[in-house]
Formats: sequence, C-alpha cells, structure tokens
Amino acid sequence: MATLMVERSSVRRKEATRHRGASCQRTLADPVKLVGRGLHSGGESRVIIHPADAGAGIVFSDAAETIRGLVANVVDTSRGTTLGVNGSRIRTVEHVMAALRGRGIDNAVVEVFGSEMPALDGSALPYVEAMDAVGLVEQDAPRQTVKLREPIIVQQNGSFIAAVPAQALRITYVMNYDHPMIGAQSATYELCEEDFGHKIAPARTFVLYEEVARLLDNDLARGGSFENAIVVWRDRMSSKLRFPDELVRHKVMDLVGDLALIGGLLQAEVVAVKSGHALNVEFVREVESRKSKVKSRR
Repeated sequence: MATLMVERSSVRRKEATRHRGASCQRTLADPVKLVGRGLHSGGESRVIIHPADAGAGIVFSDAAETIRGLVANVVDTSRGTTLGVNGSRIRTVEHVMAALRGRGIDNAVVEVFGSEMPALDGSALPYVEAMDAVGLVEQDAPRQTVKLREPIIVQQNGSFIAAVPAQALRITYVMNYDHPMIGAQSATYELCEEDFGHKIAPARTFVLYEEVARLLDNDLARGGSFENAIVVWRDRMSSKLRFPDELVRHKVMDLVGDLALIGGLLQAEVVAVKSGHALNVEFVREVESRKSKVKSRR
C-alpha cells in the first residue's frame, strides 16, 4: 500500500495581495452573540464569537479553559463533536465550525457560556446570518492550506471516507437508510464561501422517531424539539423540508465542520459513504498523522 503524504502550505504573500478575497485570512468585523438551548444538555447556552488576530485560528473559551478548534482536542463523537481539555468540555461544535469554515473565517474566539453550543434551529444558518450581519475583515496574512499528496481512505463498519488530491474542497456524501422516508441519497458540493449560506448552512439536523427514546436514555437530545430538529416517522416528517435533499445536505454540513478541525483549508476531493462524526474525526486524524510524518522527514 502506498504511503499517504500530505503537506501544509501557505499562499505566498505576493499571491495573497493579488487575490485578496481568496488568499488572505479573515475574521469578524465585530463580535456576534447567539442564545439558545443545547441540543443534548437541554440547558441554556450563550455564545459570543469574537474577532481574533491573524494566525490565531478558531479557539473556544469557557469560564475555565481555552480550547483550540483542532482534532487533537476532540474527546467525544457521540451524536456530535465535543472538544475538551483539562476536564472542560464544549459539545456539538460542528455547526459553528461549519459556519466559520463555510463563510471563510480563519480566526475567531468562540466564548461559550454553558457546556454546549446552542442548537438554534438545528442548522448552521443562524451562525452564518449573524456573521454576515457584522461583516468580515481581511487580515494581512496568507491563508493556510492542507494539501493531500496521495489518496487516503478510512473505513469502519461498512462506512468509509476516501479522498484524493484536488485544488479545492469538493465533497460527495452518500447516505443509505433502510427507511421509507429517507432511503438512499447523495449530494455533491464544492466549498464556496459565497453560496455556503444558502446551499448548505440551512440544512437541519434530523433524528428517526425510533431513536428518540434511546437518545434520552443515554442523556442525549434533552434539548431537542421540533424547532431544532427534523423528526422522521415511517410515514411523515415533523416539518416541511427546506430542500428536497435537506437530510443529506445536513450530512455535508456536518462533514465541513468536522474537516475544519484540521486547522486549515483542506484541498481534496472527498467521498464519504455513511460516515458520522466518529469516522469524520478519524479521517482528520489520519491526515494529521501523515502530515506529521512528512514534516519529520524534512
């Protein structure tokens, strides 16, 4: 088997000047505040997303710790992605990570009051709308990219993620549920900061009705409601879909958020088949591992 090698590269300063919209790091022009309930905890959660200096990356902060939004700090992937350090935990970061990456924000401090990000309407759209309301600021530093040198594949329990080198992030997601209201669906999306807000961000999380009791027994989904999730019965859904393929678009959005844990702009053609947060994070860890091996050989 060929060894995968990846490299992290930055766009040269002269290129960043020439193509500022695509190549310079960006942050928020002003802080934004959102309030809601945690999907799993059910408790009130407030978040303030602050601008940050060039090179800071995405950093989460609670009353006790600061936690960088990187795969090394993922401590749980049960029905969401949880970051943690020294006992502090911030749950379900995938939607805000997707919003930040999808809108091209490289640097921000996400201040969290509570143990979980607010679920809001179950999508990344409220985050995107709040960010767009204050606007973005370009910074005098080149964006960081993560480029695959060779293909990579991770798999578990009949699911897999495969990726090959490319010039941009392009995702194809395939889902297959033995369920009359879902069945097999696929969606392909090339990450574009101009259209993420209306093509991917509005897609809401969903849950099968049969899963609800089990989630509650495992101390999950205590903040779930028809306002922040689509409940799927055998013959209907709890609300009208925003897109005919909203469910698979949400899977794409979750993957965008988890891939952002690599800490840069991943450039790859990615095919994900029935993956969830656990496999998404395993894929990012594999990329990180190969990147470290490349650095050690230099």
